[in-house]
Amino acid sequence: MIKLKNVLTASARVFLLAALISATASASVRAEEESGPAFAPPVTKVTAPQIGPGLSNSSKLVVVLDPGHGKTQGHYSGCSFEYNGVKYYEDEITMKIAAYTKQYLEQNTDYVVYLTKDSAEKTVPLEQRAAFAASVHADLFVSQHVDSIPGNGITRNAYGVSSMAPKAGRYNNELALQSQEAAKTILDQLSALGLHNRGLILRDSQNGTHFADGSLADYYAIPRYSQMYGIRGFIIEHGFINHTSDLTLFLSTEDHYKALGEADAKGIIQYLQKAGKCKFTPTTDAPQASQTDSQKAGESTGPSAVSP
Repeated sequence: MIKLKNVLTASARVFLLAALISATASASVRAEEESGPAFAPPVTKVTAPQIGPGLSNSSKLVVVLDPGHGKTQGHYSGCSFEYNGVKYYEDEITMKIAAYTKQYLEQNTDYVVYLTKDSAEKTVPLEQRAAFAASVHADLFVSQHVDSIPGNGITRNAYGVSSMAPKAGRYNNELALQSQEAAKTILDQLSALGLHNRGLILRDSQNGTHFADGSLADYYAIPRYSQMYGIRGFIIEHGFINHTSDLTLFLSTEDHYKALGEADAKGIIQYLQKAGKCKFTPTTDAPQASQTDSQKAGESTGPSAVSP
């Protein structure tokens, strides 16, 4: 694993903020699946302190990177795969990709970059990741993941990069369109490396979860919470760990992680140079999703993978 010393100067603040956001953080940490629980506790307006240079009066562009997964109860919660005697873990890979994305972006003094955590050994509840991004007025919130098909075998029919983005045509429609465009810009940079571009994956809630305006919510937690907070946010999947070509050509060496991280950064820069700062105002002042009494147990997202 690469050394991550000094990769996040504000890392301690992230965890302080997490504690401020939710007094029940330890209880809500759970094994994170692809996007974590599709219905975590309802999000209400965050009153956490505004920290760092990513404030509303700053001219700098603020990017929050979320290295997917992390250890939960002593075990990595992301997907993993063993190939030729080497075990590959999504949690470690996403941490490396995020570090390289941050490093590339910070070569440009117009950018302020935060990570939601500073180690693959840690995890942060999903609602707190989005809340942190909102608290620093993120102009872009990118959750970085690696995909897989369930099971331990090699897949031959699912490969390439994709993005779980918010669906347009409902709550905060303009914001969803902006998130989709940003996600597509990053996917184009990744496909330029030779990865197959699977495009956007837009999925409705499967248990009837609705936004505050009554429209059906998104299935995946990161885009759903981003919509609630009024920030551009989505998931980027960087290939399939159990597809041999994706693994050996794009996901197995330090040079691969650097290339993926820099491709993400180039896509972020390309989009923000055109779109500028996120000035969107959420539809309501206290956004939250609603659910029926029968849904209080929450909606699981299932395995780390999406269908091919």
